[in-house]
Amino acid sequence: MLEKTDTDGVAVGDRRVLVGTTDEVTPGRGKVIDCSGREIAIFNIGGQFHALDNLCPHKEAPLEDGLLVREEGRDWLVCPWHRFLFDPCTGKCDRPGFDTRVYPLSVESGRIYVEV
Repeated sequence: MLEKTDTDGVAVGDRRVLVGTTDEVTPGRGKVIDCSGREIAIFNIGGQFHALDNLCPHKEAPLEDGLLVREEGRDWLVCPWHRFLFDPCTGKCDRPGFDTRVYPLSVESGRIYVEV
């Protein structure tokens, strides 16, 4: 059972963390949160929410500042420094060896929870 209902990244369950509300994540933009000592970027892509490690595995650029683009029917997160492309659903990078971690995310009554 959930014990906390605030939106400042306080742990609310075993591994589920309340990280904010859907109103706080602007469509097409990233929002970084500190989640149990990890920087996680939350993205709203067409009303679908995604959670990824915030730092690019290449040179630790802040992915929260990356652009979201749609190419060939797919959504991509573009690293702001070196233009690596990441699939926000899977974390797969267009360049071998640079996949990023994604986190399970759920939305309940407008609240966003991430499993860490």
